[in-house]
Amino acid sequence: MFACRHFVIGDFEGRRVFLPDREYGLALDALVKGCADVLVTHGDRILLGKRCVEPQPDWWFVGGRTRPGESPVEGAQRNVKRELGMDLEVSRFEVVACYSFVWRMRQQAPVANGTADVSTVLELRLTAEEEATLDFSCFDKAEYADARWLEISEILRGDNFNPALQQGVRDLVTKRAFQMLVKNHHMPAAIVAYHARNLVQWHASAPSKPNEPLKVL
Repeated sequence: MFACRHFVIGDFEGRRVFLPDREYGLALDALVKGCADVLVTHGDRILLGKRCVEPQPDWWFVGGRTRPGESPVEGAQRNVKRELGMDLEVSRFEVVACYSFVWRMRQQAPVANGTADVSTVLELRLTAEEEATLDFSCFDKAEYADARWLEISEILRGDNFNPALQQGVRDLVTKRAFQMLVKNHHMPAAIVAYHARNLVQWHASAPSKPNEPLKVL
């Protein structure tokens, strides 16, 4: 539960390859990208970036593509270092869930061909010192119009957030509820039951059935 197992079969060696725009556009037409996206948290607040490029020119996770051979946590670690300038241990990243995203538009021509991702979303909990010294100027202004800390409740209640982002936050709360249940499993039955009900409540709060696509207009 709350894991994405990474299996390496044989002596695989990743290769850094740059694709020109035309070739990359063809790759997007033919392949599904792997991504590692991160919910950067401090207490009950989440750091979101407001992207200004397709496929999601609005509030979204910190993160991006993974490279062949990278595990999701390694991809998340690299993406956070690139976008926030923070070089952190892979053990700091905890898997929340995996998602399939299909986008109507994309940044690369032809833009109307869209693109598709399979994303592993992870949580990174910042310490008080890390939160206080976080430099928002690290966000690439060519990709981000804004960045800010938002309360979990604000994201879940807001009608201006992508439902896929809200589902990621909802699953984050579910993960935390599961961790609280494990932490308190030795407590009296009434306390265990309270945490179990909390877990079930959040796990059942998805807006659609797990195996049915949710279309966002």
